[in-house]
Order: sequence, then C-alpha cells, then structure tokens
Amino acid sequence: MRFFITFTLFVLSLTGCNSIDVADIQEGDIVFIESQSRQSPYIKVGTMSKWTHCGVIVSTSQGLQVLEASKTVRLTPVDKFIGAAKNDNWRIKRPDQQLPKRISYSKYLGMPYDLQFKLDNGKMYCSELVWQVYKDQGIELCEPRKVSSFIMTRIPKVKKLMEQRQIKPEQYAIAPVDIYKAL
Repeated sequence: MRFFITFTLFVLSLTGCNSIDVADIQEGDIVFIESQSRQSPYIKVGTMSKWTHCGVIVSTSQGLQVLEASKTVRLTPVDKFIGAAKNDNWRIKRPDQQLPKRISYSKYLGMPYDLQFKLDNGKMYCSELVWQVYKDQGIELCEPRKVSSFIMTRIPKVKKLMEQRQIKPEQYAIAPVDIYKAL
C-alpha cells in the first residue's frame, strides 16, 4: 500500500499545472509530449514518466515553431507537434532563466537522430537537443546522468535493445523528464 501511495504521488507531481498556454508561448519555451513512437513505451517505463519527447520553441520566418529531433532535427509547427501527443498529453514549460539572445538553431537542422543516446557525437536525440540549445546560451537546464540510473536498463527486452544499439550503461544521457523536473 505504501508503494502505491508513493507511486501515485510521484505520478501526480509529474502532471502539475506549471504549463504555459499555447496562446502565450515564446521563444525558449519547452514542449513535452507523450509520444506515440515505437520507443516511447520503453522511455516511459525506463524514466517513470509519460514525457517521452520534447522540443524547444524557436522564432522562424514562418513564426514560432518547435525545433525537435525526430528522424532528423527539424522544425515542426506547434499545433502539429502537440497534435502528435498520445491522449492529448502535452505541457509547455518556461525555464526561469531568461535567454540572453535569440536561439541560433540552423547548425542543428538536418542532423540525424541519435539512436545510441550519446552526447556530443554529431547526432541528436530530443532532450539532448533541447539541453544543447540552452547550453549554447550559457544555461545548463539539468545534469546529464548515467544510463544505468534509468530503470529501463534492468528490463531484459530493453537490455537487448541497448546491446543492439551499443548503448553503454556508463554513458551519460538526458531524458525529457530530467528537463521537465528541472523547470
């Protein structure tokens, strides 16, 4: 019973109301969704969070869009990004730190998706991209942590997938929930 209460409180803490309305978004806001991708269930269980994908709002010549790492790093209209959320589960959060300048994102466009979840390897996964965009601004949203700290590394099917993708337990990574909880 104690576990159930603790787990319920944990889940409720992740669904807090600290969210920005779509009409009030601005550059630098971070959008979190429960993705419908094939790897989403693994991320969800492994990180104990429904937030399995994220992107950052950037100002473009077509207005505000979401910079995201999916198959490649690309710009996605905000409504399309949010519309891809499973069961309409999405949140927009704004870091307390003000951006010192406009976000420069062109160097990331077209980068391939990083299936190995490695930092600094010329490829990007979603939360790494958001983290790096802020790091470029001199702001560290959260600390990377060892892959072995995620619960998913203990699930046999996930361990096999990690071996196939050459994901090492001692490498560092950032999950969407790491950024979410830091805001």
